[in-house]
Amino acid sequence: MNKIKTSLKSFPLISIMEHSEDIWGIKDCESRFIYTNRAFREFLNIPACFKIEGKRDEQLPTPVAEFASELKKQDQETIKSGQRVTLIKTHFFGRKKKLEPYLYEKFPLYNEKNECVGTVFYGKKMDFISLPQYVDKVTPSVLALEPPSDLFTAFELKIVFHILQSLSAKEIGEKLHRSPRTIENHLQVMYRKSDVNSLPEFKRFCNEHGFDCYIPQEFIHPRIQFIENRRYHYEQ
Repeated sequence: MNKIKTSLKSFPLISIMEHSEDIWGIKDCESRFIYTNRAFREFLNIPACFKIEGKRDEQLPTPVAEFASELKKQDQETIKSGQRVTLIKTHFFGRKKKLEPYLYEKFPLYNEKNECVGTVFYGKKMDFISLPQYVDKVTPSVLALEPPSDLFTAFELKIVFHILQSLSAKEIGEKLHRSPRTIENHLQVMYRKSDVNSLPEFKRFCNEHGFDCYIPQEFIHPRIQFIENRRYHYEQ
């Protein structure tokens, strides 16, 4: 590991990682950390006095340690395949312990002899683009765990979330353990708050005011979701 650490001084991305607000880190082939940037410590709320180098995920003083076996598995998959591995981590970040989804990517790290000596990982807050945003060519936004305003109650925000997934009043009622009539009554109140008269207008209002990127915190839980990188072949 010392040999790898020494060679990192000439690694061209180190200066970028050092000044980046996104998460960057490097591990050896045994999944031991050999470099992490400031953002990594801040997002995981790791004390400055804690030495990360030489440690594995399960040895870090953070909730992410519980996913150590899965993370090591993906480290090895990255090394074995020589391909990028993508995953979504949802866990508590920072001193305020905010539960937020982050997109992570891992890449194999090669030395000058073209030998894989570890992995490089990169993480950032997840960008999100809804179908209306895609159609309207809107720049992707960041998923939000805080509502953009206090216009709606906590229960109404749950309805907003499901309405924007195109669920019916009956389907929403089943998820929230309410009758379809109750959901419809709440919708009418929400229409008046938004100064709209129909469901399409209400959805447009939500998209324009940022509610389409909001997820009620109780709908997400700490976890890691791996995204398979697929290669598609087309026949002519």
